[in-house]
Amino acid sequence: MALDANKLADVYRRVTSWRANPEASVQCPACGAAGLTVIDRSARPYAEWYALSCPSCGLDETLHIPLGPSAQIAD
Repeated sequence: MALDANKLADVYRRVTSWRANPEASVQCPACGAAGLTVIDRSARPYAEWYALSCPSCGLDETLHIPLGPSAQIAD
């Protein structure tokens, strides 16, 4: 199940909320049911990757958030 642009923006907000409180229940952006599973598979400092799955509607998505280039320190 692919997420459209509006739902994708909502996913970013939900992941941000989950990061602030990983123990709190997260609602699925596709069906609204509580119990969205979020797994952080990030490869920081390069990118953030989150695996999202919902047992209610079958949502199975990976969210990729590229991070900016790291600052170069001059010698």
